[in-house]
Parts: sequence; C-alpha cells; structure tokens
Amino acid sequence: MALQLIDLPAAFAPGVEIMNKRLQLEDTLAGISIRTQQTGDNHLVVHFNGTSGSISYPTQAAFFRGLTALHHAVKQHALLDLNEAVEFKEAGLMMDMSRNAALTAAGVKDMLALSAQLGLNSALLYMEDVYEVPAYPYWGYQRGRLTQKELKEIDDYGAALGIEVIPCIQTLAHLINLMKWPFMHDIRDTTGILLVDEPKTYDFLRTIIQAAMAPFRTKKVHIGMDEAHELGRGVYQDRHGLVDRTEIMLHHVRKVTEITKELGLHPIMWSDMWFEAAGYGYYDPKVQFSQTLKDQIPDVDLMYWDYYHADQDIYDKLIAKHQELGRPVSLAVGCWTWNGIAPNYGKALTTMNAGMAAAKQAHLQTVYATMWGDDGGETPFASAILAIQNFAEQVYHPAVSDTELADAFTRYQEKQAADYLTLNEFDQLPDFTPGNPDAANPSKILLYEDLLSPLYGANMQHTDLLGHYRQLSQKLVAISAQKLADPQAQNVFAFYTQLARVLVLKLTLMQAIREAYTTDNREEMSEAMSALTDLHSAIVKLRDAHRTCWFDLDSPFGWEVMDVRYGGLLSRIDTVQWRLQQWIDVRVDTLAELDEPQLPMGEVTKNSVGHGLYEEITTASKLGGV
Repeated sequence: MALQLIDLPAAFAPGVEIMNKRLQLEDTLAGISIRTQQTGDNHLVVHFNGTSGSISYPTQAAFFRGLTALHHAVKQHALLDLNEAVEFKEAGLMMDMSRNAALTAAGVKDMLALSAQLGLNSALLYMEDVYEVPAYPYWGYQRGRLTQKELKEIDDYGAALGIEVIPCIQTLAHLINLMKWPFMHDIRDTTGILLVDEPKTYDFLRTIIQAAMAPFRTKKVHIGMDEAHELGRGVYQDRHGLVDRTEIMLHHVRKVTEITKELGLHPIMWSDMWFEAAGYGYYDPKVQFSQTLKDQIPDVDLMYWDYYHADQDIYDKLIAKHQELGRPVSLAVGCWTWNGIAPNYGKALTTMNAGMAAAKQAHLQTVYATMWGDDGGETPFASAILAIQNFAEQVYHPAVSDTELADAFTRYQEKQAADYLTLNEFDQLPDFTPGNPDAANPSKILLYEDLLSPLYGANMQHTDLLGHYRQLSQKLVAISAQKLADPQAQNVFAFYTQLARVLVLKLTLMQAIREAYTTDNREEMSEAMSALTDLHSAIVKLRDAHRTCWFDLDSPFGWEVMDVRYGGLLSRIDTVQWRLQQWIDVRVDTLAELDEPQLPMGEVTKNSVGHGLYEEITTASKLGGV
C-alpha cells in the first residue's frame, strides 16, 4: 500500500520507516495523499474519503495510532472519520523482564511497535537484574540481560516512535535472585531485601542506577521499593535492634533520592510501603497518614499499583489517599498475564476499566498497564494483546464498550476479540462469577497436578472440568483452523489449542485410572496405562508449541526452567506407567498414591478451585532447599 505523507516532520521519518515495515506501507509521492499536521490540543483526528486523507495529531505516538487506523481504512476500502481525545499525558506498558521470560532486544522492540500502533507514548522496562552492569559481571548472568548497546538501540527505537522508554529497577526489595551471588552478601538484610544504613549498599545502588540510566535519554527512573515486608528484620535488626519500619523506610528512600538528585534524575516509586508505614494494609481506604510522615517523604513520584478491584469507588478513595501524601501520583493497572499459563481477560478488563475510570475522574496525568510474569513467565505476552488494546482505548476515550473494544482490536491489530477472549476460558469456569474474581487458575493446576496424587483433587470434585475443557478444545481447534493475521498469532493459538488437548487427555486419564483402581479392574487399568503414551506425546507437542511462543519474544535463558517443568511431567508419566504395571501384574496389592485421602487445598469457594504456583501444585514434598 502506498501513501504520500504530506508536511510530516523530518523527525518522524525513522518511525515511519518502522511502521512501513510493520504495516506493509510505502511512503511515496505516487501514493494516496495524506495531509498531516500537529494540533495544539489533545485531539487525534483522522479522515479518509476514499481518495485522500488527513491526520491531525497531538503527539508523535498519537500520529502512529492515526496512521494505523488510516492504513486499515484504506486496506478495507472504507471511509474513516475518527476524532479521539487523549485522556492522559503519559500512558504505556510496563513489561516484566525479570521472571525468567526476559524479552530480547527484538522482543522489546516488537512491544514498542505495538504500543506505537495503539498510540501509547511511554514504556517501563521492569528489570531487576536483566540489564548490563559492567562493574558486576554476575548481574544478570545467564538471565537474558540486555547489554548497554542493546538498551541504547531500544531507546533509539522508542524515540523514533514517540515513546519515552524508562528503566524500572529495584533499589530495596525483590532482589532475591541476585542475593545468591557472593558479591551481594555484605549488603543483604533479609531474603531479597537490601541492608539499609550500610555504606556499601549505597555505593552499590549508585553503580546500578548509573548503569541502568546510561543507555537512555530519559531522566526518569523507577526505583521500585515495593513489598519490602521484612525490611529491618534481619541483619539490620542484629545491628540496630528493633527499629520502626517507617523510620527505616524514610531513611532509605532519602538516601536513594539523594543519589538520583546528584545524578540529575527524576525518581518514581511504588507506593505500597507508605501504607504499611502508616500501619494499614495497602488497599485500606481508612488509612490515616500522620502529618509527620507526609512531611518526611522525600521528593519522589508515587505509583499506585492496583490490579484487583472491580469497583471504581475503591480506586477513587485510594487515589485520594495517595494524593494526601503531597506527591505526584500515577496509576498502574494490570493485563493479568500472571494468573497462570493463560491470560485472565475477565479480571484484566474488569479491574482495568474501573481503575482507568477513577484515574480520569481524578485527572491523573500518567497511567501504565503492567504485564507481570509471576512464577516463570509462562503466559506469552502475545496472548494478552486484547488487554493492551483495552488499555489504549481507555487512554483515548472516556469509556469503552465491548463492541467498541472489538472494533478497535480489528482496526489497530486486524484481529478478532472473540478469538482472544476464548483464552479466558482456561481459568473462567462456568460455575464462577464472570470476571474470575478470585483469580483461580485451574488450567495451570491441572497441567502440573500429579496423575496419581493430585493436591487439588478435592477442590475439583464439584465442577465438570472435563466437559468444560472439551468444549474449549473444540473452540480453539476452530480458531486455529482460520488463517490468522500473523505468525505470532498462529503460534499463540497453536500453543493454547494443544494445551486444551492436554488438559482433556489428562483429566480423562486421571478419572480412568482412579475408576479402574477403585473397582479393582486390571483390564481397564491396562487400557488407561496404554493411553498414557498418548498423553506423553501430547505434552511433547505442547512443550514444543510453548517453546515456539517463548522464542518469538524472549531470551533462551529462562526457558530451561520450562524444560524442567515439562520434563517433570514427562518423567512422571514413565513412573506412573511403571507403578500401574506393578499393580496390574499383582506385584503390589495397593497403590499408596491412590489410597491417600484427598484433602482440600486452601479455601474453596463458589468462585475458586484454588490458585497455585508451580511448587505448590506439583508436590507436597520439597522441590529443593535444606
């Protein structure tokens, strides 16, 4: 497709080149005439009358959103009359790169290009240890760290698209992975938390902050500081006795912001520890901040993260509480890429819409959509792109209906919302309240459950999981049979289609094995044991499909953990076959694994069969440690 972009600033040319390749465009004098101009307000206005068009844009990122919408209209031979108002000064994705699935430089660029298509102008790279720090060779060692050169390329790429790329690091907690290396031992307080008031700690922090910022244009730095629950309760307490955590927190934040000030940086931090400092839970709207605390918080912006509430009123109250602290406040909502092995669209859309409505009502200037990867980064970011689209539509509209979201998803990504919403059914069971309010993750539980001794077996007894996953499998087979828009989408649906197949096979086999044992039917047990070979083959195909998705965006480092998890499933099948054959041959009279009573795991409610991490699902024994 050929367009002639008239009056476009020369600075936009590198970004246009990126988008030309992504959208298969060509900017040429022989193309369809498209007039462009920057406006003085916050409106993006795009017209196409069938023969020529125009884009009036408030920001560079908004221009690329407009270009994407116009490209779709021209491609569809459709007229276009688009008028949108940008609701926020800064909006973008926060990409977790520290939970094993570490985006490669190409993977980050892919997410930035998607951001530009949707008109987002900011990005946070959450990097605990996956950026190069020359002074510390073990920093990010075998973790998929990005080099200074790669980060500079990412920053240049973002700048070409009108996106400010901001490093989001940790300067207090969430450093457990680093603390296995000897160079961290002298600055460790408790597990994953740095030792406050130790001079070596601040030498270390200055070094990593400088290394994190060196490749970037921005002066903004997100310094973390969240969830330091055991702050001051380890080596610090041995040295100083029991000191109020508020005092420790204030002292540390002052020291870190002194470093950022000396370096000419603008710090941002997660806000939860100030609520704990006040003696309340993070989401308690009854929190009362003392004037002393308000006066002592250093000059640092606060980012309120909340991915859990479906009621706007809660966000309204908590934003107001944040504003009492007298610092600039931004909001981070969630794409729910961390529920398990599939995206939780119900939770993402419900909580995101409530939070974004509150952010607009409070006239916040900055919002982010977080893409965390808890427990190994198993959910591909490419599976959650409908949640990203919803976030972008919330940025450009006062409110967004389901129909408007579906239309926008087709306009900007040429994909069908219904296809991606199908992925929500991995964890949204028919018995649950819509939106999966308890964030249950039965698909992950079932994938990793033991074939003979399922820890969550009692939780699952009262719902028709097999019937549900059979229906889901049929839906996904039909979606995968379509000609999907791009290879990345094809890979995503190949993976999830195979996951549904595996869950059906596994559930069928677990029921057959237990039934044969309970009825003392060795002939039926022989049939079930033979079917385990089919499950083995299906899991190999699942691993291969998952691996393809992973390598689309992520570093090879980290995948070895998934190999261990899939390898465990495959090895366990071998042992189960061996044990069942012992029983079939009457070499053993009983199987203790099947005789063990099944006890409920956690609290089972009408909305949940449980939510488990890998180590909680796979065994009651210890996976490692002393």
